[in-house]
Amino acid sequence: MAGGYCGWEYYKHKTVPQLNTERYSPLKLIKKEQISPDSYRLRVSTKQVDKEFPVPSCLYIKDDTIQVMRPYTPINSNPFKDGFIDLVVKRYDDGSVSRTLSGFEPNDLVHVRGPMMEEYEYKENTLDEVGMIAGGTGIAPMYQLITRILENPNDKNTRIWLVYGNKKVEDILLKPELDELKEKYGDRIKIKYVLESPPPNDDSSFEKGFITQEMIQEMMPQKEHHHRKVFVCGPNKMLELVCGERARDYSQGQVTGLLSHLGFSSNEVWKFQ
Repeated sequence: MAGGYCGWEYYKHKTVPQLNTERYSPLKLIKKEQISPDSYRLRVSTKQVDKEFPVPSCLYIKDDTIQVMRPYTPINSNPFKDGFIDLVVKRYDDGSVSRTLSGFEPNDLVHVRGPMMEEYEYKENTLDEVGMIAGGTGIAPMYQLITRILENPNDKNTRIWLVYGNKKVEDILLKPELDELKEKYGDRIKIKYVLESPPPNDDSSFEKGFITQEMIQEMMPQKEHHHRKVFVCGPNKMLELVCGERARDYSQGQVTGLLSHLGFSSNEVWKFQ
């Protein structure tokens, strides 16, 4: 009996596990790339499945040594069909899961569960205007949604704008990928980078300071769309400024802040956790 059990364990770890919403799967880290002084892009293998990955959605990743979980959003729009998951991980000194993940090397196992869906799921051609306001690693769910919209040949009429705030230029995550999308898709996507401390002799490609009502207003189309939604993700202080934090019961809560002043209603704003 013991020999059969050991044989099964060996077989189980030799095959590529599939993502599962009910339990954690040990997935192999196959690539690691440092993309900023304290952030990494990790690629984790998973079984290829011919179906759509729900967007927006996240994955729960567990530090198996201390049994602590944190949600992370894949930045590739369809891990099912790709057969891998791309993650952006920022290392925080007080973050047990981020410290563990950023310390992993290729062939280490990452314990992943999901996809875990948001209460809102994007459907093609349901919005004319998609606005996004992000700070730091809050770019991950935005990038997931951006690529899903722009790479869908059936979703050609949706226009996207993004206001993305960071402290310094080296903190901007996925900037080469975002700039490439902007070049490829032209006027379908507009991007404004906002830096607290822009580089000396700045060429005005960055806005200076914090995200303001005027910056958001500049990105909005002159003609107001009936079908629009603004997605917000970032540090709590940014959410408080832009739209208000989620309610204590983790529901969306009331829209306040800059988006309230700009006339956005509760059903036109989505706050990521």
